[in-house]
Amino acid sequence: MNAARAGIKRLRAVWFTLVQTSVAAGLSWYLAHDLLGHPQPFFAPIAAAVSLSVSNVLRAQRAIQMMVGVTLGIGVGTLVQALLGPGAVAIGAAALIALFVAVFIGHGYIGQGMMFANQTAISAILVLALYRSNVGLERIYDALLGGAVAIVFAVLLFPADPLQVLRSARVGVLGVLHGVLSRAADFAAGRREAPPDWPLSAVDRVHQQLGNLIEARTTARHVVQIAPRRWGLRDAVRAADHQGVHVALLAGSALELARAVAPGADGCPRLPQPAHSALVVLAAATALADSDPAGACAYTASARHHASQLHALARERTQVVLADVVQACVDDLQRVIDLRS
Repeated sequence: MNAARAGIKRLRAVWFTLVQTSVAAGLSWYLAHDLLGHPQPFFAPIAAAVSLSVSNVLRAQRAIQMMVGVTLGIGVGTLVQALLGPGAVAIGAAALIALFVAVFIGHGYIGQGMMFANQTAISAILVLALYRSNVGLERIYDALLGGAVAIVFAVLLFPADPLQVLRSARVGVLGVLHGVLSRAADFAAGRREAPPDWPLSAVDRVHQQLGNLIEARTTARHVVQIAPRRWGLRDAVRAADHQGVHVALLAGSALELARAVAPGADGCPRLPQPAHSALVVLAAATALADSDPAGACAYTASARHHASQLHALARERTQVVLADVVQACVDDLQRVIDLRS
């Protein structure tokens, strides 16, 4: 039941995006097949569907990468087909040449991620696997048409809400940081036993959310630059993007704090009470940082008091380090809250 509820929740979050993708794929086929008369324009709906996909993040970039990659791949495949004909050797050669060329020219906006290289290789292979002479140019048209439909959907008709994209990613990072700080507080208090790899077990989860935040920031900047309907949000997005940078800094501080209070950490076999209390209120403040800035500030004020106590009680270098890490986490979280409000 839990898995079913989680699946339904995911569908509710993206159902409109899925509808856009399916409509764009069908429209691409209609334009290429019914209006232009191409007999098998499979590249058109594929380009539209893969570009739009299930996420509204980086849609325009995916569409451009798809169009360039498919065009390049079809060109490579057509050339190899003319020289070697169909067959296993030709397919291997086409894949190798396509990947070589994609890596050679793929950098920056075009080369980011795996989309460009993958589509270049796939398109080169498909040209040979679905062998039929004199259709290379037609397939390029189909791919460009599907990509153009995807761009119309992603940029003109249904551009992503950049503030919502940033907020979703920001909340994702804050949520995982709340979990890290809460678990660290439990471990520090002895209520739960820390796993042997703590806090390394939390690093992947935090970095996954930070990766989502990076994609969200890139998407938001692109959308307000190229989508006319979002031009009026440029100042708001600039401010939210700046906050996103400080969320990433907070993630680093939170992980360092989790490491500093880890049971068995060198020099910290026993933690003073203010350390546990600081973890508790920092976790509470992180949970409220986006939804209730005033409430979060009350918790950060308490955490700052505990950090001062830690500094006053510090007698050894490791205790000073712990107090400094707590203070850094408090400062980073307060900055995130101030930028939100």
